[in-house]
Amino acid sequence: MVLILICSLTTAAMADRASDAAMKRKLLGYWQSGRHSYLFKSDGICYMVEGTTTYHWDIRGGVYYVDAKPYEIVSLNGNEFEYRSRDKNAIPYEQDGLERCSKKDMEQLKKCCSDWMKEHE
Repeated sequence: MVLILICSLTTAAMADRASDAAMKRKLLGYWQSGRHSYLFKSDGICYMVEGTTTYHWDIRGGVYYVDAKPYEIVSLNGNEFEYRSRDKNAIPYEQDGLERCSKKDMEQLKKCCSDWMKEHE
């Protein structure tokens, strides 16, 4: 009985890690908000394109972390990433979102930011 419980917990933990890894892969690349474009890299660093702002990101246990602050993932797919503050005292209850950069957006970034992109890719 104990062996079955240990195997079940181990299997669940492995599934969580696989799920986290899949979500991380979905997040890699260029995204944009209403104001800025961002590059999410596999080393856990997010760069604001043509800016000096960087932060560390991670996904653990299905939770998105920005510099160790946890956010609930509302949706994450190939084109959209929405997340919400887990701080119930935040006013308003903060929700943010990003959209994957389209081919047109990428062409514009390449025109204006090619040196930056070469340096960071």
